[in-house]
Amino acid sequence: MSLRATVMFIVAIDAYGQAPQAAPPAPTESASAQTTKGKEPAIRYVQSGSGVVAVNPAQPYRPIPVGAVAPRDSIFGFYLRVLNPQQINWGTEIDRRLANLREQSVGNPYFRLASFQLGLIVILLMLCWVWWDKMRQIKWVAAECLTDALNARTIAESRALEAIDRHNRHIELCNRVIEGQSSGIGGTTDSGNSALTVRELQTELAASRANCARLEHELEQSKNEHVQVDGRLAALEAELKRKAAHPDPDLVARLERAESELAGKKDRKAKP
Repeated sequence: MSLRATVMFIVAIDAYGQAPQAAPPAPTESASAQTTKGKEPAIRYVQSGSGVVAVNPAQPYRPIPVGAVAPRDSIFGFYLRVLNPQQINWGTEIDRRLANLREQSVGNPYFRLASFQLGLIVILLMLCWVWWDKMRQIKWVAAECLTDALNARTIAESRALEAIDRHNRHIELCNRVIEGQSSGIGGTTDSGNSALTVRELQTELAASRANCARLEHELEQSKNEHVQVDGRLAALEAELKRKAAHPDPDLVARLERAESELAGKKDRKAKP
């Protein structure tokens, strides 16, 4: 229904635009005798054939047609008049406004000064953001290094405790064997079996001594690793104290949680 009404409206507007306008009334002979109050000569109307023409005394050889039908206007011309009733030349108007804008912006020294200040402020804000992002990355790297150091220390301590435990069990077993031999327990039944047992025990003792030497070497390595880890921790703590006057609460919480977990692991290992 709306499409049909739109089509009918367009057809009506087209018919109205193409309708011939009424011609002005034909002048009479009395009208030719009238003169204007101004200095310009009056236009005379003369009968010419079947029609009437107007004659300007200033240009008598250029007759002016009278009663001519106005030219028909198309629907496009009607829409142009509706959209631009003042008949403004928008190309010239846009060029004029662009020239005015250029004069008031680039040609204005205050505008150039304000633009320079704005650019300087933006550059300073970008530098501040880059510095803040760099410091945040440094904090994360320091936290990762500290976590790695704490994990390495935990692993080294666990291995050292295992080595010490094995060494203590072996020494206790060797002491029991030596005490049994010195007291003569189990030596009256069979001398051959006792000699074989002694040789086996000697072999085990040699193996245990070698194992003890290896464990002592590993213990020394673990001590060296502990010293290195302690040095790295001290350096990291000094660097963090030097770079950050106010520590990050998140990082502090993570460090405390890691230390509490490490202490819990030590307690669980010490209980057995």
